[in-house]
Amino acid sequence: MVALDSLAPKVGALAALLLASIVFVPAVVISAPGSGVAEYYAAGPIGVSIVGVLALIDVVVFLAGGQERSDPVTLAGFALVAGLAMLLFSLLWAFSIDATLLFSFPAEYAWIQDHRWVVVTGTAIVAVAAGGFARGVMY
Repeated sequence: MVALDSLAPKVGALAALLLASIVFVPAVVISAPGSGVAEYYAAGPIGVSIVGVLALIDVVVFLAGGQERSDPVTLAGFALVAGLAMLLFSLLWAFSIDATLLFSFPAEYAWIQDHRWVVVTGTAIVAVAAGGFARGVMY
């Protein structure tokens, strides 16, 4: 059986990398001027870009902790705090987006209406992996 302290950082790094990619997909795919992408990212009190940045940092944290390049207990704690913060930030952002903004995108970008929930799900996966990593290195 694979130990939690060795599997969780790998899952967490992969999940965080996928999360960062998912967060920034609209900025890459929707390039039409005046399309509302900037407003979409800035919705709510802090926006969603912070989630993508923290996810990229968490990739490094998970990999460094999993390979014991630095203190795994400290890195697991950081990954857990960052994962929970990303979850809270993404929920705050997802519930703050104005429906008028979501439905203002052209029909070809209708997937953006579900994008926020995919981001929230991704942050939950990263947070669970971080919790598993923390549990694995503590016990």
